[in-house]
Amino acid sequence: MTSTDSRQGIELRLQGRITAYTAAPIWQSAIDTLTRNPDRPIFVDASQLDYVDDVGIALLFDLTRRDRRADARVEIRELAPNFASLLRAFNPKDFVAFASSRRPMGILEHVGRATAQLVAYAKDMAGFLGACARVLWLALTRRGAPNWRDVLDVATEAGAHAVPIVLLTGFLMGVIIAFEIGLVARQFGAVIFVVNGVGVAMFRELGALMTAIVFAGRTGAAFAAQIGTQKVNEEVNAISTFGLHPIHFLVLPRLIAAMFVLPLLAVLADIVGIFGGALVMTTFGVGFLQFYTQLLGAVTPGDFVLGIVKSAAFGLTIAAVGCQRGLGTGAGAISVGLSATSAVVTSIVLIIVIDGLFAVFTS
Repeated sequence: MTSTDSRQGIELRLQGRITAYTAAPIWQSAIDTLTRNPDRPIFVDASQLDYVDDVGIALLFDLTRRDRRADARVEIRELAPNFASLLRAFNPKDFVAFASSRRPMGILEHVGRATAQLVAYAKDMAGFLGACARVLWLALTRRGAPNWRDVLDVATEAGAHAVPIVLLTGFLMGVIIAFEIGLVARQFGAVIFVVNGVGVAMFRELGALMTAIVFAGRTGAAFAAQIGTQKVNEEVNAISTFGLHPIHFLVLPRLIAAMFVLPLLAVLADIVGIFGGALVMTTFGVGFLQFYTQLLGAVTPGDFVLGIVKSAAFGLTIAAVGCQRGLGTGAGAISVGLSATSAVVTSIVLIIVIDGLFAVFTS
């Protein structure tokens, strides 16, 4: 950008391309020129502009909406008709009225807006789950069978690669529970009943719950980021253009894989958690054989089945939330990160809610 001084006023000459990558210095230089000449008219010569993206249009619009005297106006000259039509679509008076009408929001307004956002998200999620249920039903009735190779690939990435972190988490949970409960039980001479607590806690609650939380942080975020990146790159629109349903093509393999993988991971977490508890109990004078005998009398097949059912429900929830957040991703890399973060937070909250419902209705 170049500027020249004449009798009529200051002339700014724009040329070449103004895009999001080049607009910042031009924008700042133009504002500096307007600031130095508050009482003189500014004429912007746009005859040599080859290309202007949305940021360039915002630059031109910002110059025209500056609060200046009537005889010190900013005028855009020789702008190409296609760019001028975009510029004329905005009225500076609308933005002035909007800015003057803004006021700080109160607590009740913040609560109301947050509630409205939650209700809108619940409606979107309900519609998405309905579409997933229809696609899943078609898959079960063999009228819309998924690509099992995609299911296997997702299961390998989400399940097999997650085994080390799940084993570590399950083992540490068993060790921690046994050690903490054992310290208290030793004071009452009831160390043997620590085995009951470790067994019931791992099979009914912690095996499925901790595995689901790890799965949400690792795989739920990955689902949201993968589909979100495809959405930003217009790959989702391309899938629809080819006549494929995005939910059937992208979501269904992830739902099926998560529903079967998470229970298997929970079983591994249960096994290593029990083993970790058994190791700790040896320090309290309870041997492996005694631990095994007490464990068989403390837990039932129902406890194990409950943990498996919970894991399947958690897996479906995590996959559905991750895919829904991914499909709802906006434009830009920042939106992908926000979708991944939101998928993890929402999944963990829903996991805890679902676990609470299981505890109420199965107690």
